[in-house]
Amino acid sequence: MTETPTSPNHPPSTPTETLTETESESKRLKDVWSRSGSKYRIRAIVLLGVNVLLFAGVGSFAFWIRSGEFFAPARDGYADILIATFTGVGEASVSLGSLLAGPVGVENVPMMIPIVGLLMATLIAIPILVAILYRFWSSIPFIAVVGLIAVMPWLAITLLGSCILASVRPFRTRFRFMSALIALIPAIVYLVLAWNGTHDAVVGRIDPVDAIKYVAPWVLAVVAGACVFAVVLSIADFVDYRPGAVTPLLAIMLAIPVALFEQRVGRDELYYRLLEQLDLAHFAEVDATVSWEEAARRRWETHPLPRPSWNAVREIEAEKWQMELASDTRPYESELARHQAEIAERCDWFHKYFPDSRYTPNALFIKARALDRRVDLVEFRETKWIRFYDEFPSVASRETWRMILQNRPDTLLGAIARCRLAHIESREGDVDRAVDRLAELIAKFDRGQQPAGEKPSDQASSTTGLQRALERESPESSLHVSIDRMVLEAHRLYDLLTRNRDPLYDYAPLCGPRRTDGDVWYGMLDLDPRHGSYVRRLERLAKAYPNAQIGDNIELEIAKATRDPVDRISRLEQLVSRVPAGDATAEALLRLSLTYREIQHSRESEEVVTRLVTRYPESVWAKQADKLSPLAPSRRVTSREP
Repeated sequence: MTETPTSPNHPPSTPTETLTETESESKRLKDVWSRSGSKYRIRAIVLLGVNVLLFAGVGSFAFWIRSGEFFAPARDGYADILIATFTGVGEASVSLGSLLAGPVGVENVPMMIPIVGLLMATLIAIPILVAILYRFWSSIPFIAVVGLIAVMPWLAITLLGSCILASVRPFRTRFRFMSALIALIPAIVYLVLAWNGTHDAVVGRIDPVDAIKYVAPWVLAVVAGACVFAVVLSIADFVDYRPGAVTPLLAIMLAIPVALFEQRVGRDELYYRLLEQLDLAHFAEVDATVSWEEAARRRWETHPLPRPSWNAVREIEAEKWQMELASDTRPYESELARHQAEIAERCDWFHKYFPDSRYTPNALFIKARALDRRVDLVEFRETKWIRFYDEFPSVASRETWRMILQNRPDTLLGAIARCRLAHIESREGDVDRAVDRLAELIAKFDRGQQPAGEKPSDQASSTTGLQRALERESPESSLHVSIDRMVLEAHRLYDLLTRNRDPLYDYAPLCGPRRTDGDVWYGMLDLDPRHGSYVRRLERLAKAYPNAQIGDNIELEIAKATRDPVDRISRLEQLVSRVPAGDATAEALLRLSLTYREIQHSRESEEVVTRLVTRYPESVWAKQADKLSPLAPSRRVTSREP
């Protein structure tokens, strides 16, 4: 429409003045749909579709870094996951805390801070910008992506309110950047609430320096979101709100977190952490006294993402519960076999696709440990708790331990592999090889040296708090295994093998006879200390080999397996009195001290420690006593005086 020229002699009419004001207001609130030409409409629709697809990629990435699966709606149990996000408010596993705490957590991998921050900035800023530039109804697909593909329904509900704020008067103003900042307020409130839930669930249990890592992503998300608003709105104003202002920046905002994750974190980190979580879930302790429905619910809730469907877990738990009274722990042992097979398969997959990963030895360790797992039947019968142990290695794990030792001989995992292989080889009668492995383990790891991959204490003390907060932990640290425990076990087995070659029976009482057709076909090392018939088999072994050199060690094992502390003290005192200089006496004294401490007899416990460090000052068991008793070192010095 052409305006009437104005001049002093021809003032404009009133209708023309009103129309001009309306056009001016329309220009001030112009958006992508303001252009009525068909080519602009088609371009706007096409680019909006491209934006939705790109944003769906952002949502898929947000779900993938939490679960290892790319498209949430395509997996089993999808509805259960959505429901869990509503019923599990405040739980880190189903809230925004899952982005911070794991599987790849910001505490252990600080590079996740910018990745999560930029990811959240994209998820929050893009729907708001679409509501401003394309109007509110155009933002609905983006909100749906956040809720249904990224599986963050609470954030989607929050963004729904933000997009409404950005689209309605009086918040939809000429100053679009201010409208965007106002729309950002509900999202900030949501992030603050998410931070509080994460703080209560996670941050309260960590170092205060590491707490910074849990708030930094949210701060970065807000700042980056505001920057995205400024850039996109400036571009939109520069091109006079033609379609295409959002697409380039959205592509960049998707590419940066993905590239950072790929280059600085790695897919192997994610899949290993998921494997680690699955291992913890499969071998978690279970209280079998609760009803099967409660047990099924707890098992499903503690299962790491991606969870199996609720009905599948419920049916398995019902089957176990119905069979329990008739078959004792057989259902759990059957489940153990299934879990061992699943863990082994997942570890083999990881080894195949990430052979050069820093976590490949860890995956092999998890596989070997899973194959060594057994149900503690004695514990179950006494307490109705299902607990697992792996101290008695299985022959099935031999090849995996061998691979670990071959590839990581000077690390903590290599030390454990040496000890486990020595156990297996000694049970098979290959004593010389077992002794060589144990001697090498003790020489490498019992001199105050730290395994490869761990920081020396002086280096750790010289690092600043900020450096400690940003550095990445060693791969082995998440396995929570102790080198001191392995060294102690190596000393025990080394002493057994080197001091108990019987002049009459050779190694038969220890490693088993060469012939297996007799009444006693086993040796002491063939027996699992946690088996229900352990004591009975030890007694049969003692009768089969009378006056054997290993007799005092058999007596010690029987005493250690005695549940009643008073009876245990009696057996240990008799052993120490009968064999005052045997190779089992030092350990017997330590066990005796610990048993006195168990029944609150501190004075007797200290007296036994004094006897131990006086008579066996160089024994590994005396060194253990030093750690247990603050008075032992001073007594030890006194014992060396003339």
